[in-house]
Amino acid sequence: MIRKSALVAFVAAALVATPQARAVEAAPSAGTWLAGQFVNGDHLLKGPDLVDEGLTADGVYALAAAGVGKSTARKAAAWLAASPQLETFIGDGEAESYVGGLTKLALVAQTLGQDPRKFGGVDLLGRLSALQDKDGRFRDKTDPEFDMTNAFTQSLAVITLKRAGQPVDAPVKFAVSTQCQGAGFPIVFGQPACQSDVDATAMVLQALLAAGEKTASAKALDWLVGQQRADGGFPAASAGSNANTTGLAVGALVAGGRADAADKAVAYLRTLQVGCAGPEAQRGAIAYDSKGFEAYSAIRATTQAVLGLARVGLADVTASSSAVGVPAVDCATPASTPPSSSAPAPAGPVPVDPPLAATGPDQAVPLTLFGSFAVVAGAVLVFVSRRRKVGA
Repeated sequence: MIRKSALVAFVAAALVATPQARAVEAAPSAGTWLAGQFVNGDHLLKGPDLVDEGLTADGVYALAAAGVGKSTARKAAAWLAASPQLETFIGDGEAESYVGGLTKLALVAQTLGQDPRKFGGVDLLGRLSALQDKDGRFRDKTDPEFDMTNAFTQSLAVITLKRAGQPVDAPVKFAVSTQCQGAGFPIVFGQPACQSDVDATAMVLQALLAAGEKTASAKALDWLVGQQRADGGFPAASAGSNANTTGLAVGALVAGGRADAADKAVAYLRTLQVGCAGPEAQRGAIAYDSKGFEAYSAIRATTQAVLGLARVGLADVTASSSAVGVPAVDCATPASTPPSSSAPAPAGPVPVDPPLAATGPDQAVPLTLFGSFAVVAGAVLVFVSRRRKVGA
């Protein structure tokens, strides 16, 4: 006759050892899935046959935050630096020049340790500086009707210039001037009524904190924490808790020292990650929200959420310590010890940290999670498709 205590122990051990009871190692596994979504190994799609230069740039930051896939990130950067996508994304530098494209590619270069003044033969920072108004605002050089600059592009300009050691006092002053009375920041500038937005506030906060601004950012941090939902997630303007907004928020919270709120947000992101109980082709991916995995929305959600999972912001993300290849998503090795975290347990399998086998080229050592310090990464609103239609 089997004793009850022995039976309980046996069942518990069996559950730990089965794939259905195990999750994946959060950030590296998200990076592994994301690396597999790059078409031809060098660019991402936002839909069937819909090439997205901005999303591809986001993918570079995401892989760096995950600490994996440096070879894929480098191929993506080379693709972004080549024609015709380079000119489409940043403009020709004469008739048109786009803040969003310039800042995103400058950040790609900085993330990979490349020179943003020589990216694809273009001085990205020089072109960016030429787009700064006297009041510190950055505007697209195009028909004013089609100027798509906003809180996202302004924030990325501050971040990339700060990383390059360039002065940012005027751009920071302009960003602060847009703060709403409720202490958050709007996405669109100059609206009749200032409406605080969670995504915009998270982005502006990352920029202000990187620049060392303390007054406006302290108020905005309080406002941002107040927007966190009971599930730990952060809502978008037209949606509930989701991975995209939450991934951005974590970068701001970590940079601002709001550890408790960041822990809850990371725990929420883990509940959206496809673990070992999911289809093998989806394991590691982050769903947009609790409705579950959807192929194309998961690509964008994963690019932003993985920065949150790794607790790294756009001001700090770097591929300097990234592995060249990606780890295999291991659902066979039982967990030896549970992860330590101050975060509340997510509603689902608790992620474990088994040793993961490296599969990329020139990779022979176990992979470790990328650094855990303070971010979008960002989903900057650069509407290249709009310009294509206008010019068609």
